[in-house]
Formats: sequence, C-alpha cells, structure tokens
Amino acid sequence: MLPGSQLPKLGVGINYHWDFAPLITSNPQLIQFIEVSPDMLCEEILADGRRSLRFEARKLADLKRLAQQFPVIVHGLGLSIGSARGWNQDYVNMLDQYAQQQQFYWHSEHLGFTLVQGDSAGEDHAGLLLPLPFTREALALLEPRIQHLCKRYGVPFLIENTTYYLPDFSGNDWSEIEFLNQLLTNTDCGLLLDLYNFYCNALNFGFDPAYALMQLQLDRVVEIHIAGGITHEGFQLDVHSDLVPDAVWGLLDLILPHTPNLCAITYELLEFSLPMLGEEKILSQLTLAQTAWKKYCAIHGTHLHTNQVSTREPGYASC
Repeated sequence: MLPGSQLPKLGVGINYHWDFAPLITSNPQLIQFIEVSPDMLCEEILADGRRSLRFEARKLADLKRLAQQFPVIVHGLGLSIGSARGWNQDYVNMLDQYAQQQQFYWHSEHLGFTLVQGDSAGEDHAGLLLPLPFTREALALLEPRIQHLCKRYGVPFLIENTTYYLPDFSGNDWSEIEFLNQLLTNTDCGLLLDLYNFYCNALNFGFDPAYALMQLQLDRVVEIHIAGGITHEGFQLDVHSDLVPDAVWGLLDLILPHTPNLCAITYELLEFSLPMLGEEKILSQLTLAQTAWKKYCAIHGTHLHTNQVSTREPGYASC
C-alpha cells in the first residue's frame, strides 16, 4: 500500500511556532493543520558529557491547546538520519515522549546529517544540515533506519529532499532524482517533496527542475513544502524567509495532476520573518496555496478531511 493512500486529505497548513499562534487561530479558513517540529519545544541539557532534550512545559502545554483545534503532523530537525555512526538517539528519545502525548498523522525528517564524529569519543554538530552523497553506501546506511521509522510510531514516515551547495560528489552513483527513487523503491517511506529546495538546487546547478521532477516517483508524495528565500553570493538559499517564487508555484501546478496520494501542502516560514513580511503577505501565500489545493481536489476528485483531530491513540511501536 502506498504511503498516503489511506491518510486523510488535510489541505493547507503552516509550520508551527508559538509566535504564529494568533495568526493560526484567527485564520482557520486558510490553515487546516499545523506542522510541528518537537525539537523546538525542548531545551538541551548537558550532563556528564551527554546531551539530552527536555520539553519545556509551557511550550508543550500551549501547543497541546492549539492541537485540540488543528490536526498535527511532525517534521523533525535533529534526527541526523545520515550520520555514519548512527542517528541522534536523543532526538528519537524525545520523539518517543512526544508520541505518548500528542497524536500526529505522520512524521518526517530531512535527508541529511548534522552530527559528525569529533576528535574525542563524542560527536560534533556541523552547525547546518549537510547533504548525503548519492551512493550505494549511503543508500545501504539509510534503508534500515528508514524502515525502522516507518514502523516505530504506527504512522507513515516521510523523507524530505534537501538543498546542497557543493559541486557534485565525484563518487556519486546516481543523480538526486535517481537516489530518491532508489530510496522510495527499497523502503516503505513516503516523500515530503520540498519544491523550494528543489528549485534552489536547479538554480544553483543549472538543471531543468520541471523535467527532473517528472522523473520522480510522484505517486509517493504525501506532503509538499513551499517556501521562499534569498540569494547570497550567487546561491539561492533555503532560508524560508520570503514569499514563494512564481517559479515554485509553477512547479506545484505542474506536478499536482501526478500526485494522487498528496495529503498536505505546507507553507514554511521562519519566525523572524513574521514581522518582516507582515500577516497580509503571509495570508496571501496561504490563499494561493488554497487555490492550488482546490485545483488538486478537482483533478483527483478528493475532499478535505472534515474531522479536526484524529481519534488514533498516541503511542509508538516497540523496536
């Protein structure tokens, strides 16, 4: 069974930040769900040379109240699924706790890594998300981890395509599209297709994004991210700080007929951009996303999910 084929059609949503709460609650006609990064609700604790994440009670309580009105999906920031020595177990422990307290329809993570082996026995944080090479070795590392995550919480797991800013690795066995298709063929995960990330890569490396997207297994797309960013020293950056470029809206329009299992379109925005853009511009982006969603529903004969909150009991499958 394809990921997304049995999931509710959630519609259009936005990433959660507590600064966004007034905007979210006052615009339910434009925002049908929230995408939560549980890492943001935590503080990092260092004890005996070990790092752990602990929920901040007030932030968690505020989100729980909002989640009574809006369905939740999870988008991780700190798993570091591609680290050679193993993923970030502190993140997994934290998500285990979150799954016991909050229902969510699916969870996702970036295709990359942030933790690297340090000079000592510990690990260092790279400071930004680093891309994986598109090699057989990377595929073999990822497959069992993805399969575990597909089962751990009793809901689908999605992998998200990322940006990269270095020339192609000379040892790559596949292109980005071919690598993603290999992952989707060899695992049960769905795809969180970040169209802005893909657009950045196309601009920075000079390939045709429309042609490339049509080579992707689009029937595995469960969620789409749209966003806007900035150009710095000739590179288009994945910053999530601006309006969605017209070209990204065009790519969304292109692929909608080919994504039968799409369940959600998420507008991503960093919290510091709220006062810079203003609510009017943000709502304009959500309105455009709603127009795209209505077009999707017309093409596929689907309808918006009407139940605000899932009745699934929170929890996760044992290892």
